[in-house]
Amino acid sequence: MGEIGKQSRMTEPDAAPGPAPQPAVGTPGKSTLTGALPAAGAGPAPAVAPRELGANERVLSRDPAYTADGYLPWFRDQVKAKLTAWGIAFDPASITLATVTLDGASVKAVVIAWDGAWGTAPVTRDFPLSLLPVDARASVKAAQALPGWSKVPAGEQGTIASLLGGEENALSSASRDHLRPTYMALKAKPENDQAAALKATINVKDAMPGWSAESMDKAIATVVLAGPTEKKNFDFAGAKADGEEWVATYSDGVTVKIMAPKAPTAGFHNHTVQEVANAAGYMPKAARAVITLILLNPVVNPDDAHWAAEYHRPDFHSYMTAGAAGVVTIYPDKAANTLPDANGQRSAMVHETGHTWSFKTWGQDTTKGKWVDWQKAMTDDKTSVSGYATSAIAEDVAETIRVYVSSKATPRFAEYQQIVPHRFAIVKAEYDK
Repeated sequence: MGEIGKQSRMTEPDAAPGPAPQPAVGTPGKSTLTGALPAAGAGPAPAVAPRELGANERVLSRDPAYTADGYLPWFRDQVKAKLTAWGIAFDPASITLATVTLDGASVKAVVIAWDGAWGTAPVTRDFPLSLLPVDARASVKAAQALPGWSKVPAGEQGTIASLLGGEENALSSASRDHLRPTYMALKAKPENDQAAALKATINVKDAMPGWSAESMDKAIATVVLAGPTEKKNFDFAGAKADGEEWVATYSDGVTVKIMAPKAPTAGFHNHTVQEVANAAGYMPKAARAVITLILLNPVVNPDDAHWAAEYHRPDFHSYMTAGAAGVVTIYPDKAANTLPDANGQRSAMVHETGHTWSFKTWGQDTTKGKWVDWQKAMTDDKTSVSGYATSAIAEDVAETIRVYVSSKATPRFAEYQQIVPHRFAIVKAEYDK
């Protein structure tokens, strides 16, 4: 959502997907299963010599809290539910307790022997409790088992497999969530209907997360703050107020000015100067260098009323904006509302400065130059990283940059690179310097 070439508004998502949902009942964990485990028999269990993990085996848990006989039924139930949702049979004997050698140590683990009938074995060795890798591989197997799969063009088959098969990223989870509820009924439909439903996972807004902050755990640069210098009657967005100017100096040599109100507006909250300075350290140097000012505004965006009418959302609230001038503005919210967490703040800043970087580097006419190359990459990739990205080419650039930065050096990066390879290649060559 944004006026292309002028300013983009990152709003707080209506329903930003969070981590993969855990089962509502019976999830193994200290808060849900607090009773004693079933008795394992009198006396301590005999020592078992560790063995190597088999090539087709994966670890469902090595947490001592869950590696007991009493938890095996839970793991079996969850894997069964994920497989049978895609019409795939499950053998409970495939999940056992074993003493194995992992990372040079002997550990007791819940182990699953992967059956080739479930699809290609997951890349992930240690599954999260969400068991998303099971869902990912089973969904690809199920899609390819439909007779209508043969009617999907080869290039689109690859895109669908990449979308469904991502084991860790939010886009793949959303794609599976879109297809799963209708899959069993789809099996009985004509091949052309099956092919149409499969193709509907590609670049369809309903099959994508709207805007989803993904984990960003490693800062690119550290920061030291200096200040403040008082600025009387400073011209903030929509209000004049006494301000305090700080200078953030990063370990890679970039400096960024941060302006904050001397006194916060009653009834509103905002991030601290230190929080926004830290957040800027999570983006590449080239992106941080185009910021001329980070503005912690004392009042809400004066344009919110306009956009509330434009988007038919009476409660519309801008969280962060940025444009070609390099000013990143972060707006306060009512004290009763929760601010985005650290990951949300970092993701929003990477997205918004993605606009600043692209406008400054490629110009504001999105029909010329590198923008044309980007449009071709969008066409070649066939899909986008989020529903938010589909609203305009400038949003697609900013969202792709957000996903690129937030997933770098994680397994998610390879998954996204497989989904949007042409755009990732441009980001690597043009932005990630």
